[in-house]
Amino acid sequence: MLLSKIATHREIGVIIPAYNPDPLLLQELIDRLQKVSDLHPLRILIIDDGSDSPVQIPKHSTLNIQLSRHDENRGKGAALKTGFQHFFTEYGLDLVVTMDADLQHPPEKIPEFIQAYFKGEGTIIIGYRKRRPTVMPLTRILSNTLTSLIISTMTGQLVRDSQCGFRLIEKSAIDNITLKEMRFHLESEILMLAGRNGVRFGFVEIPTIYQHEKSSINHGRDTLNFILLILRILKERIFGNV
Repeated sequence: MLLSKIATHREIGVIIPAYNPDPLLLQELIDRLQKVSDLHPLRILIIDDGSDSPVQIPKHSTLNIQLSRHDENRGKGAALKTGFQHFFTEYGLDLVVTMDADLQHPPEKIPEFIQAYFKGEGTIIIGYRKRRPTVMPLTRILSNTLTSLIISTMTGQLVRDSQCGFRLIEKSAIDNITLKEMRFHLESEILMLAGRNGVRFGFVEIPTIYQHEKSSINHGRDTLNFILLILRILKERIFGNV
């Protein structure tokens, strides 16, 4: 009961990167976050990462929502950094949830992330999806399995789903690391650098949802970029150029 009271009264920042989001899906996300906020105080930041038409904050919401806009598309990593700066440095929160704007990440799961954190299961709580061929594209199953295995090896702890961006992150987990990635590989960079520093990971199972996704992934280019990220971090580990 004490755990529940502490978690319930802790304000949580929610970072939502958005690039040309579907307005209907964004509206539904905000409506569902509204229900979650009735149990856990949420402060929402939508980062419009240079969308072709500026993102509009959904109307008729009593949520505490702010909108930040990049003048040009800088990438998901840059949007997350904007969110970290806003909540951790400017507003003074020490817990944030990161999630996508396309309803791949059910906001109703946020209380489970909060509970896992307060139970001491990890300083970063990561959503993980079951790799079901009937739901998850085969290319994603292969890339997710490989990257999760590599990051597990590099951090010395199990990473069930390295590509899931639905996470709860404590400020201390990234305070002492320098994040250089600007696109979605920042999510892998966080795990590799934080894990190297001894940050523990916890996990919450979430549904595998792909029907709304409009993937911007270029498998050849992004595989190469992931390899370059690994090589850079290994070089920094060897030579101490962090």
